[in-house]
Amino acid sequence: MNKLLKSFFIIAVVTGLSAGSIVAQVKVSKVAQAGMKFLSVSAGARGVGMGDAFLASANNSEAMFWNPAGITQVKKEIDVSLGYNKWIADITHQYLGAVYNAGNWGVFGAHLIYVDYGELEGTRRSDIDPRGYVETGNFSPSALVAGLSYARSISDKFSFGVNIKYVYQDLGSGYVSTGTITEEYKTVDNKLGEFAFDIGTLYYTGFKDLRLAVNIANISLEKGYVNETFPLPITLKFGMAMDVLKLFNIDPVHQLTLAVDALHLRDYSERLHVGAEYSFNETVALRAGYKFNYDEDKFSAGFGLKIFKDIRLDYAYSPFTTLESVHRISLGYEL
Repeated sequence: MNKLLKSFFIIAVVTGLSAGSIVAQVKVSKVAQAGMKFLSVSAGARGVGMGDAFLASANNSEAMFWNPAGITQVKKEIDVSLGYNKWIADITHQYLGAVYNAGNWGVFGAHLIYVDYGELEGTRRSDIDPRGYVETGNFSPSALVAGLSYARSISDKFSFGVNIKYVYQDLGSGYVSTGTITEEYKTVDNKLGEFAFDIGTLYYTGFKDLRLAVNIANISLEKGYVNETFPLPITLKFGMAMDVLKLFNIDPVHQLTLAVDALHLRDYSERLHVGAEYSFNETVALRAGYKFNYDEDKFSAGFGLKIFKDIRLDYAYSPFTTLESVHRISLGYEL
């Protein structure tokens, strides 16, 4: 047991120091210090309904998007999930994930995220046109993540997991000046692909069902467009969750999980997520959460239903302050 505890804290400390050394490179402001920000958009209505305080609670195939160690909590042989997010500015964010529980060999998973930014009107600067620009036609930016996951329980209390993923983004064509006037230019394709990985741990303390989790996401080399390079939005998260009703020996058909996640980001100051989920007989669930240190995306709420015992339906609603509200829906199936 002592070895397990030491392993957990060593991983947490090393992970924290790694993220901290990267963040420390930004001396003045952490704003706009990362690219491919679609990676920061949460996948899964259940976690979003809890205010993104989901690091230590993710326990099905959606855990690949939150904390890969969580897929060790999948009880049946196969778990599949998919979701749709109507994001701001008519952007759609969709995902698909599946895991296979191989018993003593661990849990294997695969996941896919696709982002559609819609159709945009292209322009470039011009010294000739009186408007100062010319139209270059419409284009449709998109982004994709394809990944593999592996997780294993070292004991009945401690688990670890890892994601290896390929991240790709296509922002359409761009125009780079080759002369002294704007009409002298060359066309470049703003397409970029990069491999990245996530590391996660999950630890049950032995006190009721209190669990702790650590996750570091989007670890990669720096790449960029034209002459500018940037890292992915690397994020270090610490989380904890517990069914507080277990403190009072209440009938286990009632569950009230309270969760807290603390975030240390590469491109923003520290953030805090708090959330709650009440479920009855693991069939109906109500959720709510709040995120601190956000300008727009603060409060969220949602619900979940278990259909035919094996099918999960989850919905989350996030009312933004000035932007349009965001709706998410997820489906899951275990067999």
